[in-house]
Amino acid sequence: MIEALVFDMDGLLIDSESLATQAMDTFLGRYGLERRFEVHRQLLGRRLPDAIAIVRDAYNMQIPLQNLIDEYGELRVAALRGSVKPMPGALEIIAFGRLAGLKLALATSGMRSHATISMSETGLTGLFDAEVTGDEVAHGKPAPDLFLAAAERIGVDPERCIVFEDAPNGVTAGKAAGMTVIAVPNESSHVLEFPVAPDVVLPDLFAAPEWLFQLGVAALSS
Repeated sequence: MIEALVFDMDGLLIDSESLATQAMDTFLGRYGLERRFEVHRQLLGRRLPDAIAIVRDAYNMQIPLQNLIDEYGELRVAALRGSVKPMPGALEIIAFGRLAGLKLALATSGMRSHATISMSETGLTGLFDAEVTGDEVAHGKPAPDLFLAAAERIGVDPERCIVFEDAPNGVTAGKAAGMTVIAVPNESSHVLEFPVAPDVVLPDLFAAPEWLFQLGVAALSS
């Protein structure tokens, strides 16, 4: 029985991956470095501090980690402002879930300050029953902490939650939380392998209401 939908944010609900790449290229360029695919494929779905720690080690950057986190964080905010947009079907699947009487939660690896900007600029503010951000849990994805915290806040057992994710780290986290996981790969993540297989792969969020309808989830009103 499905009682809740739990959503990732970056690359799933908001079209931010190209903006993150833009910010990362600017960040690395300041140190005379260029982005390497084998490094940056590891970053999708991770919290900013965890991602920058991977970058620091991979590029052997001899600078305090917190300094790098702060620097990239500022570039990320600058890239988001005025540019971030909702992904196709994002507002529609949230509206469907609300009309179906399901609980809705956001579980994003993003920092609270970044999530606030992204939701405000894409019309997502106030649409969720609970929000959990990466700076509110002990361990980021692929650990299940974010999804378990979201389930706890909305008062729904994890096995009655459906997670929507775009990246392998998020899929792994959702499965570790005991939830049904729907993968909706984007332009960045569709080339990546999923070490832990999602339950279903959908081409986009527009396909989600029909999939849920086939499971018996229907809008209570129109």
